Amino acid sequence: MAENGTDCDQRRIKMSKEQHNGNFTDSSMLSERKRREREERLNIVLWKKPLVTLQYFCLETLINLKEWTIKLWRRRGVLVLVLLALAVLTALYYIEGAHQQYVRYMEKKFFWCAYWVGLGILSSVGLGTGLHTFLLYLGPHIASVTLAAYECNSVNFPEPPYPDQIICPDEETTEGSISLWAIISKVRLEACMWGAGTAIGELPPYFMARAARLSGAEPDDEEYQEFEEMLEHAETAQ
Repeated sequence: MAENGTDCDQRRIKMSKEQHNGNFTDSSMLSERKRREREERLNIVLWKKPLVTLQYFCLETLINLKEWTIKLWRRRGVLVLVLLALAVLTALYYIEGAHQQYVRYMEKKFFWCAYWVGLGILSSVGLGTGLHTFLLYLGPHIASVTLAAYECNSVNFPEPPYPDQIICPDEETTEGSISLWAIISKVRLEACMWGAGTAIGELPPYFMARAARLSGAEPDDEEYQEFEEMLEHAETAQ
């Protein structure tokens, strides 16, 4: 009986060792294969393999066009409504009439908002230089409005020329009528559009990381790999 028990224990230990060695070998082979695939992807660049790179680019473009076409066809009702709305807006923009003053006003506001949204996107992206457009554009704009408000004792700057040029209004105001809330209300559009631009600038890295996560590929970023290891350790602890 003792000998049978010893044989069973030895077989169990041997099987566990074989299973452990097999798992270790599989993980090593998987890591090696991922490393080779990563090196192959790094070599697929235009100046090293132009034909292969252009081939993959054309295939990816065709796949994306096919997917977008299918999505648009599934939402063809919404697409028709959007096209009709664009047609109506285009007609209102080019047809002369009393409504043109409102059209010009909305056009000016649209480009003004787009300007601050663009600055917010540049602040988030940085263009590789760490450019922060708050210090260069939004901050000085708020400072100039604040100084002009206390100098004119009013925020009712005539428009135009505000915001291109700040000129005190002709109306008489009482001393001490300006408040911090009035100044915030005067610059809230620019600040909100700039903040929206900074949020939009953060979306491309998020979608790239999300796509890499869903595809199962491991990005070459060392910080991302460290973050993945931290997540694994956290799951193991839980």
